[in-house]
Amino acid sequence: MQVSITGRHVELTEPLKEYVHEKLGHLKHSFDHVVDVHVVLTVEKHRQRAEITIRANGVVIHAKGETDDMYASIDSVVDKLNRQLKRYRAKLYRHQNKGRKTSMRLKYKALDVGSDQEELAEGYTPNTLAEDTVDVEVLSMDEAVMKLELSEQDNVLLFTNEETGKLNALTRKPDGSLSWIEPEAN
Repeated sequence: MQVSITGRHVELTEPLKEYVHEKLGHLKHSFDHVVDVHVVLTVEKHRQRAEITIRANGVVIHAKGETDDMYASIDSVVDKLNRQLKRYRAKLYRHQNKGRKTSMRLKYKALDVGSDQEELAEGYTPNTLAEDTVDVEVLSMDEAVMKLELSEQDNVLLFTNEETGKLNALTRKPDGSLSWIEPEAN
């Protein structure tokens, strides 16, 4: 396991580095396949934040902990990561030998809807700003929720529902809650 520690507005003392390495050593009990760990320790006024990003088995897991004490922040973020890794390992174990349907590729476009215009003319066709293709996996609802929770950057996850075989979307709202979009049966 390769560990890199970055300090922003904080002096990285040897005891602090040793404490981080000791706490990260406990993560091996939760998950054996941790490859790369990046730790960022930040101090801003009275807030002391620890952020850890882990690359394990092709999955990126990110967590933050913020308190008024750096050691408490490190404890908090390691506890969060421990829970996430245990949950991920349990899901892998449960679904390891389960038969899967094939995944599909979905093409989407980002459109310019002309927000500077008050009223759009009849027959208006928006310009395409970007076009991309995304892989849509076959997932259970639990797997989709876990995947979106583990990804701090993504706010939308498209997946084929394992139970119904239909395209579903899971979105993260600004307040952190999740919303599930599923097509109705005709």
